[in-house]
Amino acid sequence: MKARKAALVGLFAVSAGFSSLIFPQHGAYARAAEVSPAAAISVQSVAAERDGTFCAEVCLDELPESGLSALEFAIAYDEAALRITQAELLYDTGAQEAESRIFPGLKVFSIEQGEGLIQLRWGTALEIPDYWLREERPYVRLEGEITDALAPGTAAELRIVPPNVRLQDGTEQPDQQVTAGYLDTEGNVFRCDVSTKHGAVWRPVDETGATMYGDLDLDGQCSVSDAVLLARVIAEEGDLCAAAYANADCEADGMLTIADVTLMLQVLTHEREAAALGAR
Repeated sequence: MKARKAALVGLFAVSAGFSSLIFPQHGAYARAAEVSPAAAISVQSVAAERDGTFCAEVCLDELPESGLSALEFAIAYDEAALRITQAELLYDTGAQEAESRIFPGLKVFSIEQGEGLIQLRWGTALEIPDYWLREERPYVRLEGEITDALAPGTAAELRIVPPNVRLQDGTEQPDQQVTAGYLDTEGNVFRCDVSTKHGAVWRPVDETGATMYGDLDLDGQCSVSDAVLLARVIAEEGDLCAAAYANADCEADGMLTIADVTLMLQVLTHEREAAALGAR
C-alpha cells in the first residue's frame, strides 16, 4: 500500500505526468502486463436550451472486468463557440473518503481547465477493486453556454483527447494516448486500449429545439440509421432525448408517426428535396 501510495503522492507532488507515475515504465515497482484490456469513453451530443445553456455527460461505456484504478484524458473544445462553466464528477466510488483517512488532502479526482482543454484525472492506490471505477455509467457532467459565434443548425465538438503531460521543467506536451488501466497486487500494469466517441453541442434552428430535421443521433446528417431508429421509437422499442425528438418530427405536426419515417426515406432516395424535412 505504501509503495502504491508513494507513486500517487509523487504524481501530484512532482507533477511529472499522471500515467508515468501511476503506470511507471521503468523500475522494480511495476511491470507491464502482456494483456491489454479494453475500455470505451463517450461524450453526449446535445442541443443547447433556449437561453443558450447546455449540459452534456461524459460516459464510461466499457470497462475491464476488474475496473480501473487510474483514468486520465482531456476534453478539447472551441472556446470561441463554447464556454464551459462547470465540470462535475458524477461517479463516487468511495475512494476519496477511504484515501483521506490515510493521506488527508490528497485528491483522487482533479480537474484542470484552460485554453480550450479540460483535463480530467482520477487515480487511487487502493488495492480493493470495490473502490475503483467499475460501473459503465455517466462519469462527468459538463455545463456551460454557447456563444454567438455558433450559428443555428451548427455544432461545436467536445473531443476526447490524450491529456497534456507536465514535465519536470514546467513545460507541457501532449501524451500519446488516453491513460486507463489498473495495477494488480503482483505489480503488473494493465493499460487499456481505449476507444472514444466524441460529442457536440448544437445550436437549435428553431423554437422546437430541433438542430437538423431527420438527424436523430445528432451526428450532423440524416441517414438510413436515423429512419430505422425512428421506426423503433414509434414501435415503442426505444426513446429519444429532447433534441432528437424534435429532429424526428419531420412533418412538423407535433407527432411522431410512420409518415415521418416515410418522408425521411423519400428524402434519402431523392424523391423529395431535403427542404421538405421540417417544413411547415
